[in-house]
Amino acid sequence: MKYLNALRNQWIAARGWMFCTLLLTGLLIYVLQSYVQLSANMPTRLVPYNLHLMDGPVEVGASADYTDASYLTDIAIADAQLHSNWTPRNVQKQYARFQNRMTPALYAKVGNDLQARIPDLEKSERTQALFVEGTEALDGTVRVYGRLRAWHGTEQIEDEPIAYRVRYSFSGGVPYVAGFSLEDE
Repeated sequence: MKYLNALRNQWIAARGWMFCTLLLTGLLIYVLQSYVQLSANMPTRLVPYNLHLMDGPVEVGASADYTDASYLTDIAIADAQLHSNWTPRNVQKQYARFQNRMTPALYAKVGNDLQARIPDLEKSERTQALFVEGTEALDGTVRVYGRLRAWHGTEQIEDEPIAYRVRYSFSGGVPYVAGFSLEDE
């Protein structure tokens, strides 16, 4: 009889551990599922480098198909400057950064042309900079206008008005350059 009581006690102890293991596994699955759901629905806060000039951080939804117009114009200014601000020493990095912002369709269309221009620009003494004067945003497209100034060595050779039209498409809440064109004045 002692043997049967000992066996019964071991069975009860094992059932207790099995129950605790199942209870903790269920709790772990619930917590994991709630964290995944919470992170998918939580907005992302982007803190710009010029936070003191803006009204605070910019909130962007993780699954958004659009974003705030002021944020989109800031991105368009940065993209236009990636294309237009360079020196012979950094033109390859600037164009590479600009190409990383493109959608695959736009990269397939103009990526090789940009790459082909790099060796000539690296050999030249031309430096150029875009001075942005303003922007206009409308439905995922931003018009960036300003003055493009170019120098050959230390002599300024160009100072003319220029306007770019930058169109965006969104993937996972992130805007990518889907169209980039020079606007005729």
